[in-house]
Amino acid sequence: MTTAPGLPDAGRRAITELSGIEFTGSLGEAFYIYGKALTALADRWSLELDIAAVDAEAAMTTMKGNKLLFGVDTKIRARRVAKRLKRARELAAALADRGERFHRTYVKHFTPPR
Repeated sequence: MTTAPGLPDAGRRAITELSGIEFTGSLGEAFYIYGKALTALADRWSLELDIAAVDAEAAMTTMKGNKLLFGVDTKIRARRVAKRLKRARELAAALADRGERFHRTYVKHFTPPR
């Protein structure tokens, strides 16, 4: 896996917020903590990707396009490129939702009915 120059090798680093949670002892409590940590991490990613999409689109919109089109072509291309980050944001939001469901699903399938 290659990374951008000047950045650490992101493929080899652990996500400390999640890897520090041990699945020992009370699994229900551990899964609850893990789900909350996963949700928080995904929410942060979602916010970062949303900001990056807006910033990237604004930066690309300032570029010069075809003179005859008065920059409309640049705005359209910028929107297309920024859409990739917006889709990534949606994936992060879905991951946050799955983090919330993780503990509930464990409780549903592994705790005895009362």
